[in-house]
Amino acid sequence: MRAPPNAAADASSRRAPGVPLLVALSSLGTVLAPLNSTMVAVALPEIRHEFSLSHATVGWLISGYLIAMAVTQPIGGRLGDQIGRARVYRGGLLAFLALSLALSFSPNFAVLVALRIAQAIAGAVLIPNGMALLRVHAPARQLGRLNGINGAVVSFAAAAGPLIGAATLAVGSWRWLFPLSVPCIALALLLLRGLDEPPPERTTRAPIDWPGTAAFVGVLVALTFQLEAVRGDGSAWMATAGWIALAALSALFVWRQQVSASPAAEWRLFRSRSFAGATAYVLLTNLSMYTTLLMVPFFVRDVQDRGAALAGLLLGAMSVLVAVVAPISGRLADEHGRRPAALAGAAIMLGGAIMLLAGMRADVPTAYLALCLAVLGLGLGAGVGAANTAAIEAAPRSLAGSASGTSSMMRYLGSIVGAGILAGVLGEGSSAGDINTFRFVVGAVIATAALAVVAAAFIHTFPRPEFEAVEAEEPGLRSAVRERAATEPA
Repeated sequence: MRAPPNAAADASSRRAPGVPLLVALSSLGTVLAPLNSTMVAVALPEIRHEFSLSHATVGWLISGYLIAMAVTQPIGGRLGDQIGRARVYRGGLLAFLALSLALSFSPNFAVLVALRIAQAIAGAVLIPNGMALLRVHAPARQLGRLNGINGAVVSFAAAAGPLIGAATLAVGSWRWLFPLSVPCIALALLLLRGLDEPPPERTTRAPIDWPGTAAFVGVLVALTFQLEAVRGDGSAWMATAGWIALAALSALFVWRQQVSASPAAEWRLFRSRSFAGATAYVLLTNLSMYTTLLMVPFFVRDVQDRGAALAGLLLGAMSVLVAVVAPISGRLADEHGRRPAALAGAAIMLGGAIMLLAGMRADVPTAYLALCLAVLGLGLGAGVGAANTAAIEAAPRSLAGSASGTSSMMRYLGSIVGAGILAGVLGEGSSAGDINTFRFVVGAVIATAALAVVAAAFIHTFPRPEFEAVEAEEPGLRSAVRERAATEPA
């Protein structure tokens, strides 16, 4: 059907948004999650003492936030594809603003967790839609570099978070942390006024699969409970019942994804080997990073009997390297391919984790800890931009938001597993375990970094846009695309 003349004229007069505006919007929306995560991570011991909580209980402040982020990001990305990414992005910013202010007045821990979950839902629509705006409007040949810049800004926020959190705790309460996001939100809302986004490419609106989403929440909650019981402090029958419940919820979720016309996430994208490898890489590296991020404050506080300021500086050493390396790595990934950058990053992370385990003892020098964390940050910065870019460009443009949301969901799944493992090995007591407990945690980081090396081998070096788009939308046309690719010059 031909569009009305006035609509055609309006579309032709609409200018594509500038690259700086796109990068700024994508980065500002994405930084809110790591900024709030790393600030709160430093404050976890303080919150635990104020509310007289166990390690496992206070861990739900992180786990609840991560579960909500993981579940709702695919939905947020799909909404952006269907009703407009800028519109959904603006709504997420306004909700995040209101909740950031409300969190400071939480009267008890239950309200604090509830508001954090609501804040996570608001933030979950920002990340996939910001990345989708970049994917749709930015030049394809610059996508790796731009995602590297985006990753650098995000990592700078992650690096600044522990420092800001430690400085805030030095002069006041942890309640002062949450309103610190307001300037970022205000700037993003101001910049959003300069974005003239065209109508969404997808005209059909699939209903949200609420039963499938509820089953997904149940799976993640049950998984978190089981990970928290990893020490085996509870009874055997409770542990068995937990695993049975997790298996039943998982079966229900899988069945629902098969019969639903609009499943919780775009699982068909995993038919692409590169998308599957890239999202697995994102999950595994984020599991390694988040486990380390949450471990350090407790190790410094409970084993070394030192303050939050040192924990902030150590976490900053890891995150600053990500911020420095990510733009350089993104440019190299544009020139030499996604797979080499991802492989190098995972290998460096593996080396940093091995160094950390080799020196893990109660009196380990601060300088050595900082060096190990810096190597981990170097590896994360070297590979994360390439993996994120590979995941997004392995999907058609019409599914940019859904692909971004699904990929980001996998990142938060890694965070959930990392937080659950840490809460489980620390246990329910008021004090952390001995040094062997933290060695076990670092051993888990080594295992996930090694698996990330394997996942990187499945990422494409350079994208084949025709093949990836058709494979995601019409699997039956794969052979035709392969034949066409074989006849074209390299």
